[in-house]
Amino acid sequence: MSEGDNAWRFEVDGRQHEVDVDVASMSGKIVVRLDGKVLEEDRIWFSDKEFRFPIGAHEAVVEVDLAYGGFATRSSLRLDGAHVEPLRR
Repeated sequence: MSEGDNAWRFEVDGRQHEVDVDVASMSGKIVVRLDGKVLEEDRIWFSDKEFRFPIGAHEAVVEVDLAYGGFATRSSLRLDGAHVEPLRR
């Protein structure tokens, strides 16, 4: 598991949600899931990626950044601009 792989579980408007980010280190493939359903698939090559999607009336933003000179990735989640702490690190 890389630092790019993360999961977040949180409640929005009385309902539990889970966001998962998986980054394949060799291919650079990024998969973003909301409640088990794939929302986005992309690749990270030379620049950071940002994925925006609604959760109800709220905006979620997943950022996947290149780290350690491009040899690794990190991911983060903001909900309505506030940082959400991941489940695993």
